[in-house]
Parts: sequence; C-alpha cells; structure tokens
Amino acid sequence: MNNAVNGIYALTFRGASGVGMGLLELRNGIAAGADATGATYDGTYEETEQDIRLDLSMTVPAGVALVQGTLPRPMQYSVPFHATIPKTAIETSAPILVELPPGPVNVIVRRLRTLAH
Repeated sequence: MNNAVNGIYALTFRGASGVGMGLLELRNGIAAGADATGATYDGTYEETEQDIRLDLSMTVPAGVALVQGTLPRPMQYSVPFHATIPKTAIETSAPILVELPPGPVNVIVRRLRTLAH
C-alpha cells in the first residue's frame, strides 16, 4: 500500500441547514476523525492514483442536529457511508459533494500535515 496520503486533514462542510468543521486522520488504510459537534468518524480507506476512497461510519451523539437538517435524536446512532475524494480537490481546496443517507453535504478537505508511518 502506498502511504502517500497518511496525514491529518481539516474538513469544512455545508449541508442544507448548516455548516461544520472537523478533522480526519488517514494512516495505513485506517480513517478516524471527529467534528465540532462530537460526531466521530471511523473506517478504512483505499488510495488510487487519482483519489481516496473512504468507507466510513459516522457516530452521531444524542441531541446533535446534522448540517443536512436532520433533527436531533434522543440516543446516539450511526450512519455508514462511502465517499470518494479526488486528490486534486485536496490540492485545490475544491468542494466535493458527499452523498450521506441523511442528505448531501459539500465538503472541503485540506491536508494539515503528513504522517510518517
């Protein structure tokens, strides 16, 4: 596996009813992160020459509304999703559309730092 994408990434995202920010770490095929609402992201990724393909589950804490307009729920829940991030979008800070089950989100992914291993 090529580890060229190992790093910490800033996420800025916008849905139908709000905006958010978070961090995502990619390291040796494992993805882990969190956003400002306390939602966490866990899963795996594959790197191709052109993009990064993520297979993630977002765990949403009780009482948190999503940027897509999803109302808060009384209990924690998880939302599995897939996303493909073109490497050119990371280099240029171009927004990409990510389709999540609660609704679409535009995401800007920016590398903050690289990780050696």
